[in-house]
Amino acid sequence: MQPVGTHEEAVDGFVAPQRTPHATAIDAVGRSRTGNARRSPDFRTERISLLSISLGTAGLGGAWQSATVTLGAPLWAGDALFAVSGLVWLVLLVQYIRHGGGRWRNVLDHLHHPGQGFTLAYVPIVGMLAAGHFSRYQLDAARWAYAVFAMTAAIIAARLLAHWVTGGLASAPLHPGYLLPVVSAPFISSATASTLRLTEVAALTFAVGVLYWLAFGTVILGGLVANGGNMPRPARPTLTVLVIPPAVGGLAWTAANHGTFDAVGQGFAGLLLFTLLVVAFLIPDLRQQSFHYGFWIFSFPVAAGTNFLLRWLHGTDVPGWTAVSWLLLAAVSAAFLALYAATLLHARRRRTVATV
Repeated sequence: MQPVGTHEEAVDGFVAPQRTPHATAIDAVGRSRTGNARRSPDFRTERISLLSISLGTAGLGGAWQSATVTLGAPLWAGDALFAVSGLVWLVLLVQYIRHGGGRWRNVLDHLHHPGQGFTLAYVPIVGMLAAGHFSRYQLDAARWAYAVFAMTAAIIAARLLAHWVTGGLASAPLHPGYLLPVVSAPFISSATASTLRLTEVAALTFAVGVLYWLAFGTVILGGLVANGGNMPRPARPTLTVLVIPPAVGGLAWTAANHGTFDAVGQGFAGLLLFTLLVVAFLIPDLRQQSFHYGFWIFSFPVAAGTNFLLRWLHGTDVPGWTAVSWLLLAAVSAAFLALYAATLLHARRRRTVATV
């Protein structure tokens, strides 16, 4: 098996999709008709990958929402973050669709890419998170929006699984990014369903997340142990995705149990804390030579972990939990501010270079 990224081109920290003959033909026609190279798969891949900005921002909004419940933090902070997340989500999704992402064959080309296929799950995940957050304004509308996004997430995950089990990943090993559509998305769907008081749906989707976490988590971890040394440096940040399943799974379980931390909830906390310890030891291997948009892949694992830890510190009544919670939230928020600033500077440099 070839390591992820062996024969792909890195596009500003992301792995560009392999061009199938069909996609190449479409791009050639598109460029000849419009003279716009942005119709290429590289551009569409970057648009979807940049949705990690929206996902990370929504994750931070969720952490502030938990802080509102546990610490009395201002509600407007979470609302503002979800508003920014929604704006980024909408702009990038429109760009993706305008430049060929609305064609089913292009969507399939993206889904079938061994390095970046999982990133399409960003679209419904952000939608589900937003539906849950703003449900206090109009519950029925939020439920309908959730239904659309949850079905979209299920279709993406099912299509990916069908592709994988029929040999679609024969040329590349599994990496932790694949946990996002088949494990994290069902857990997020479950947590959102509990928020929307859809208890049966929450139980159904939680079961899906548990099953495929046990199945794919075991396979991916085993593959990393056996072949992790072959993972190229640009792909190594995906290792932080290992943090997401215990974080969002724990949030889903506690949401279904109205914030109570029973033995299962404590088990999720233990899994998250141990996974964070593993990732801490991986930091030297995660370092990148320079800033690029791919740094945003770190954002949602950090935000989701913070969200669950805020709930756990409060629900378990850890000594000094209030001070620890505020320090944690402040540190993570400061890191996000630094990430926003670096992203804007990077975008400015890219525009400057493009105009030279």
